Amino acid sequence: MPESDDPIRPPVAFVSHASEDKPDFAEPLARMIANLGVQPWLDKWEIRPGDSLVQMLFDEGLATADAVILVVSQYSVSKPWVREELDHATVQRVNRGTRLIPVRLDNVPMPAPLQHLLWVDAERSAASVQATARKIADTLHGHDARPSVGPPPTYTMVAPRIPGLTPADAFVLTEIIREAIASGHLLLLDWNIIESRAQAAGVTAEALVESMHALGEGDYVDVSFRAEHVHDVKLTRFGYSVGISAVLPDVDQVHQRVVSALVNDPPTGIQIIHNLADRASTERLVVDQLLKDLEDRGLVTVSRGMGDSSRLHNVSPTLRRVLDEY
Repeated sequence: MPESDDPIRPPVAFVSHASEDKPDFAEPLARMIANLGVQPWLDKWEIRPGDSLVQMLFDEGLATADAVILVVSQYSVSKPWVREELDHATVQRVNRGTRLIPVRLDNVPMPAPLQHLLWVDAERSAASVQATARKIADTLHGHDARPSVGPPPTYTMVAPRIPGLTPADAFVLTEIIREAIASGHLLLLDWNIIESRAQAAGVTAEALVESMHALGEGDYVDVSFRAEHVHDVKLTRFGYSVGISAVLPDVDQVHQRVVSALVNDPPTGIQIIHNLADRASTERLVVDQLLKDLEDRGLVTVSRGMGDSSRLHNVSPTLRRVLDEY
């Protein structure tokens, strides 16, 4: 498209048409595009007997034209410039110098040289003239008709990267872990709280159900559904271990403090989980899950009673070696 040093120069468009199309379409279209900031060239291009549109284009206008609006109708398709002169080579030459915009009336077959172009279908009505002019003006002014792109949902920006999980899955898992930490256990978590946090972060209801299916199938959670609605949810130890570092980035340092306390000054009494949580400045669930991992490895023996009671019965001499893991 030709450019100008004048920033306020309006784009110029030749409205090429058959004379029969002038009263009810071509002239109204020219007036409308003028109202929309496009300079129409109309009268010089009136199709008259013996005129060669192609010759006029190359001799008079392409150096200054930004577009050629080509009205193709039941009248113009019989004109010599369409039937004989406007061949593939000519169309390509026009397109190299300016933008060629075909406008089709009367639902006529589009001439073969123009079929590779995107054309505008129009009717001989005021509403159609207005709509066609708007499309042409938007094109020549560079207006993007697509809606502006807003910011992505919150969850996509804050969700951790967890292999095998989508951002929505990972975000939901971390919210489940947060609720487990707040409640102090992995079982019978408050789904209403989890759901409201996920939806506030932009996870749709449909995506949330899909994520819960994925997390259940991956053994991150135990979840039951009623009519495709989550009925209850429990966090598995595997799901906790996968996502805890996203919720508590310093979890390794917390574990180190707990193990150090067990090695150097094992707690006594009937609330050792509370004791260790206070000494490590962390949540009781974090301590409880660490103790279960150490129990699985045979490094400690812990009993848990009713309520919050917990006792430490044995600490292996090799537990100090775990400190080297952090």
